[in-house]
Formats: sequence, C-alpha cells, structure tokens
Amino acid sequence: MSIRLTRPFGFRLQRPFTITETVLGRIRHSVVAATLWIALTGIASAHSFTVGLLVVGEDVDASLAEAVRGFLLAADERDGHANETSDGHLGGVDVQLLPLPRDAAGLVEGLFGTPDEPTDVVIVIGAEPAASDAARAYASASTVLRQFVLPDGWDSADGTDGFVSRYRLAYGAAPGVMAGTAYHSARRLDAAVRPLDGVVPKEALLNAWRSTESGLSW
Repeated sequence: MSIRLTRPFGFRLQRPFTITETVLGRIRHSVVAATLWIALTGIASAHSFTVGLLVVGEDVDASLAEAVRGFLLAADERDGHANETSDGHLGGVDVQLLPLPRDAAGLVEGLFGTPDEPTDVVIVIGAEPAASDAARAYASASTVLRQFVLPDGWDSADGTDGFVSRYRLAYGAAPGVMAGTAYHSARRLDAAVRPLDGVVPKEALLNAWRSTESGLSW
C-alpha cells in the first residue's frame, strides 16, 4: 500500500516542476529574441539619419527647391548606388531629406523618403536675423547647423567650375546661389558625419561642422 502511494505522490510533484521549467524556458527564449531584435533594429536605424533643410528669406518656394537640388547632388556623389531607397548618402550613411518649411515645398522634386519632424539635424540657410530666429525654433529637438549663404561671385571662384558642370548635367540649368549654398552645406555635413559614422555624439558633430566653416573644395 505504501508503495502505491509513493509513486502517484512523486508523479504529482514532478509535473508542476516540468511545466514551470517549460514556461520559464519559453520566457527566456522570448526575452533573448526580443533583445536580439532590439539590438539589430538599433544597429540598422543608427546607420541612417534625417536632415531638415530649412530655407528662410525671400521667394522661399523657389529657393527651397533649388537648395534641395544642390543638396541631393552632394548626397549622391561619393556613396551613391543603384536602387537606393534613401535620398542619398553623406559620410557613407543613408540620409533622408525633409524640405522646410513644409508649406513652401510645393516645387521640390526628387525625394524618396518621407521623414517626419523632429529630424536628427536641421540645416538653416538664410540671412540674419531671420536665420537665427528660425534656428532657435528647432534647437530643442534637433542638432541645428547654420549655413551662411554664399557671397556674390561664388560661382566664379577657383574650383567651382566642376560643381557648375555637374549641376548642369544633372538638372539642365546653371546653379543659383541657393543650390551652391546647399551643396556646400551637404559637403560639410559629409565631412562631419564620415568619421562618426552617424550624427552622434552631438558635440563631436558640431565641432566637426565648425572645422569646415572656412570652406571645402568643390
């Protein structure tokens, strides 16, 4: 009789332990899978960034469209490839471009992505004091970079003829000052992003941006 009691009693102890162990095992697998997914998607998202290109001043619609063309030319020159799903590459990293202000983007063409605000970086192009006022509106959510408009006669300076020729070939017209300015800003951002492989840390990006203020070759 005692033997008969021992076997069922022992069996009753083993089943809850087995079920609990199975449930815990499944939980562990789920946690591991979720952690791996987060890590992988984090790596993927870290290899792309968004830029808001903000133009202030007169005739903003036409100026913004021209600035986007200049920016895209730079974003396609060094690391561009076929079948891209981004708007280009800067520093070897995918970049998506958001023209700002949005209500002035009606003439903009050639963008693939649809980034939303806040963007990782905002490049502000325009004259003072409007440019600084606009920059302050974005400073709390994005890394804001100021790009001064190129001076009169920029397109006759040494070395610009190559850019002018490439722009003509791409768009069938000579570049205006906003195209040259935005191209220049994209080249500066390319130089700042490349050693960081992204746009963080913020202070390093700002320092790298400032280091190219005196200009880059065209």
